[in-house]
Amino acid sequence: MDLPTLIARWSGKLPEGFVPPAILRQAPAPECSLKRCRRPAAVKKDGTFAHACQKCLDRRAASCRRRRAALAAEGGCRRCAYRKRLEGDFLCQRCRDDRDVERAQKRRDAIEAAAIDEFAAKPDKAHRASNLDIGLSPWNARSKPQATAAYWSPLPDPEPREEREWAKPLWDDGWRYRRC
Repeated sequence: MDLPTLIARWSGKLPEGFVPPAILRQAPAPECSLKRCRRPAAVKKDGTFAHACQKCLDRRAASCRRRRAALAAEGGCRRCAYRKRLEGDFLCQRCRDDRDVERAQKRRDAIEAAAIDEFAAKPDKAHRASNLDIGLSPWNARSKPQATAAYWSPLPDPEPREEREWAKPLWDDGWRYRRC
């Protein structure tokens, strides 16, 4: 960072030769993209422009609602309106599965919320119970049993190793240990 900018930052004054950025005017809203409509486009919730004006968006939504109601009246699913209903039901198989998943998720969320509420409702304990309450501490506790030397020492051989002929192969003549 150069010295004039550092001094300007400390003092709060603009350095010499500083050009403030140009203030750009807000671009006008684009026109509605539907035919024979020249109104400005609607603004979405996130601040961006929609493709059509609010009046055209409302008209299209009403048209979709009428179309879905007509399809549901002809035997389509009441939720999506496009697929055929199951026998004796008002939902198609896909919407029924989606609804079951949503219900299971709501059930899990309710159980978790109840557990959190139950935990929050418990009073904060100033004292947490431990072994110290009964006079048991790491310093006066009974020590863990230690293995003795007799535990680690090998058992004596029941018979001398030389007399164990069953441990030697029949055809071994020690050829591995001879030098040529």
